Amino acid sequence: MDKVMKLKQTLQRAELEAKRRLEIDLNAVNMEDAKANEQGFMIIRKKQKAANQTRFSQTIDLNISYLCQAQYLTSAEFSFIFTLAPMLKIGVNAIVDPQTGQYCSVSEIGTFLKRSRQKTSEMISDLIKKGIMYEFANVHELKIHGRHVTRRPFFLNPEILCCGDKNKLESGITQLMVHYNILEKAGIKLPIKAIVEPHGKYGKLVKRKVFLEIQKKRGNK
Repeated sequence: MDKVMKLKQTLQRAELEAKRRLEIDLNAVNMEDAKANEQGFMIIRKKQKAANQTRFSQTIDLNISYLCQAQYLTSAEFSFIFTLAPMLKIGVNAIVDPQTGQYCSVSEIGTFLKRSRQKTSEMISDLIKKGIMYEFANVHELKIHGRHVTRRPFFLNPEILCCGDKNKLESGITQLMVHYNILEKAGIKLPIKAIVEPHGKYGKLVKRKVFLEIQKKRGNK
């Protein structure tokens, strides 16, 4: 135990010394600034680069290649999926109006994509059946009213196209995807899978091996 404690103390001291070396002595900087001013010079702080605010979605290439080889999706379905990219909500993959951020209905999706409502509805229905898109209804609402009153949000499977950080997926949606894993049930074993680790704050995309290990721990087949 004494050796362990000494090692911890040594590491802590080393860490503190490293931090001190990295810290800027502002008093020294101010003194040098004053000296520079006396001689007609000035110290200028380096301008920080602005963060790149460009919005983008990531294609999950291994999964797309797998789906192509398996011929699971048609060319028209692939095309439809990629045209949805500008409508994806960051971190959630919900299909929303890019201007307002509100969930889109089938008609609004069709209007944005310049497609008929009928063809849009048929395409979405097919992709939902295949586990590429998800539609989550409010069960409580159905019990009370017997029909949908509020908009039913549509989501694109982030295992195909992910908008935002692939390690910070919305956990609730990811858990529902894992529960209703249509692709797995259809025999489609994607090499990259979405998962929420036990007590995890976010969902994330992981290699299939990791996905299976986590599922095994949970007692899922």
